[in-house]
Amino acid sequence: MEKPKINKIRAYREALNLSQKEMGKLINVHHVVYSRKERKIVNFTDKEKITLLTYFKKFFPDETIDTLFF
Repeated sequence: MEKPKINKIRAYREALNLSQKEMGKLINVHHVVYSRKERKIVNFTDKEKITLLTYFKKFFPDETIDTLFF
């Protein structure tokens, strides 16, 4: 049986006590759009992935684009 994949984006956002609205501002999208991206209904763009990785690396320095998104 395959392990369920943890949504690291959501987990890190919650660990840092950030709202979806704040995260949306970080990547320049409305919080509703951000919510859809976080729930994997809509994909993050490559630019958004890099922005999020850069932000989260300040707090989680071992994170890579592969471990964060794939």
